[in-house]
Amino acid sequence: MSHPVVLLYNLNSEKGRKIRRMCLPLKLRTRLVEPAEYGLSLNDLAAGRAPETPWTGESFSDEVLLLVNCPGPLLDQFLQGFRRSKIPPVALKAVLTPTNGAWNSLQLREELAREREAIRRGQGAHTGGQEG
Repeated sequence: MSHPVVLLYNLNSEKGRKIRRMCLPLKLRTRLVEPAEYGLSLNDLAAGRAPETPWTGESFSDEVLLLVNCPGPLLDQFLQGFRRSKIPPVALKAVLTPTNGAWNSLQLREELAREREAIRRGQGAHTGGQEG
């Protein structure tokens, strides 16, 4: 099994630096994904492959976290570390799976945004449809 790694999108910021520092004691490697890599499959990104030609298509500005080879206990420690370090949440996060491994970064972002919106709408229905 490969080493656990966290792929970070649009987190070349103070928040991203806090996340990377938090990952050090967990022995979780981190890597910033650049827009030029958005055309690669998530499996290729996880394996550290570089694109033969840089992606020049659509991009996005949402912050996204993708956890790779991160067993349950380590995932729990990672999420607890966010709370302990008082790092603001990253709304779009996922774990690499056999299903999403063939997706590219834009497909991942689109699916995560769709799921987040569905959850938001579902929560709104339970509160009488009012937004919070």
